Amino acid sequence: MAASPILPRNGADPTGQDRRERGAINEMMIRLRKIGRGMRDIVAQQKYQAVTFNSFHINETIYKFELDAVILARINEEIAALIDSILLEGGERELWLFRSYVEPAYVQGSAASYSNLAIQAQAYKLSKPTLESLLLSQPYRDRIGLVRARVFEEMRGLTESMRSDLGSTLARGMAAGQNPRVIAKDVEKRVGVSAARARTIARTEITSALKNARLDEDESARINLGIRTMQMQYSALSPTTRAHHAARHATLHTVAEVRDWRSRDANDINCKCSFIAVLVDENNKPYSTTIIDRARKAKEDYESRQSKE
Repeated sequence: MAASPILPRNGADPTGQDRRERGAINEMMIRLRKIGRGMRDIVAQQKYQAVTFNSFHINETIYKFELDAVILARINEEIAALIDSILLEGGERELWLFRSYVEPAYVQGSAASYSNLAIQAQAYKLSKPTLESLLLSQPYRDRIGLVRARVFEEMRGLTESMRSDLGSTLARGMAAGQNPRVIAKDVEKRVGVSAARARTIARTEITSALKNARLDEDESARINLGIRTMQMQYSALSPTTRAHHAARHATLHTVAEVRDWRSRDANDINCKCSFIAVLVDENNKPYSTTIIDRARKAKEDYESRQSKE
């Protein structure tokens, strides 16, 4: 009988990335606050004249900023440089989010897949006697290169959106003659609006990297070595678990089916599900059902708790 696959150590955090996600989100928020302070400096640098006039026996003040196409272009360049220097630090090759958080998650996912396949299939163990042999292989380097490019594109999308939003907010305030302090507050609020998207990127890219690493290596083992596996979905089964995610707990799927499911209906966004390769025969029947039985028991306990709440 084949050895049983390896279950996650913490059922509430099947991917094991909670701590890494919190670290990435905290750093993301620090960087956004730094952008907010930088935007206040940009606002303070703009030249203006305060003009006070009487309207209905009330003194009102408007602020006439120096603003034309050349000045506006310069402001937008300063905003772009500020945002890019902070959120795209390291550039495409050494982006801080990838290097410190996403890459370690991909390595961890690859290591988990290696351990899981090695105990189930002797052919896999013989082909890659050590984890290092996997991590130094050209296919692995090619795959992680794609992950690096994806993360950079996600972050560049965020910076472009922020640049447009902050530039427009600043320009509108200046054109309307608003108090510079009011403009600065409005701009900082817009930085805060980007925080939700930034958190989602940090959280999703890390867990996606780990899942993709496992699926990539499992698929490679099937294509190159003929090792047949199915992917058992393992949900966190927590109060925030989406019902259709919990429903797939302990069910088996092909790698293609998993990839398709993750790509639809925002299933991969903020998802804590893990996918575990289970060795199967020609009829896709697991050689060992121990892990599946344990996962089904966890689901029964979860459903029992749900019915009592």
